Amino acid sequence: LIYVVNRPTASRPEGLRITITNFDEEYISEFGSYGEGNGQFIWPAGIALDSQGNVYISDEWLNRVSVFSKDGDFLESWGSPGSEPGQVNKPSGLAFDSQDDLYLVDSWNHRVQKFTREGQYIEHFGAFGEGDGELNFPWGIATDRDDLVYVADWKNDRVAQFGRDGEFLASFGRSGGEVGQFARPTAVSVDRDGDIYVTDWNNHRVQVLAP
Repeated sequence: LIYVVNRPTASRPEGLRITITNFDEEYISEFGSYGEGNGQFIWPAGIALDSQGNVYISDEWLNRVSVFSKDGDFLESWGSPGSEPGQVNKPSGLAFDSQDDLYLVDSWNHRVQKFTREGQYIEHFGAFGEGDGELNFPWGIATDRDDLVYVADWKNDRVAQFGRDGEFLASFGRSGGEVGQFARPTAVSVDRDGDIYVTDWNNHRVQVLAP
């Protein structure tokens, strides 16, 4: 199944929903609506599925993660605004590792936080800056088959790679419009061969990097 986050405009909040379709582009169902109640969103951002098929969606405005069954039934939500460990400020990208731990991009706190799938805080890594292991309004995130973590470091125009426990390993890219350069990368994904796909937002393209 494919889950699509439909973000509304300010004048059309009724357009907010999560649509479920399949690889044959057949509509299956939808869930979610505009609001602050259980199962509702104001500004949904990231989406990820755990090993059981449950759907996790971050909300930048409400500073929380909402959890749904694979069929769209609301299960729970967790998260609170702030900068302390376990608190979030404009959460965006989400990604699970092989142990079902959830990595959450805590964008305005310039860090990545790691939680159990039940929302219990484990640890965090990253800090504001341009140096190795530092982030500047990060956005997207992915894990690979070895549980390495890849972060689309939005304002630093690069992708940062971390180990499972948050140790900095490498970074790829720099500002620009040439091959291998980025202009505000927003999302990253890694396939089974280790190739890295980066949404190069302000260059209006997707770039593919070798492992």
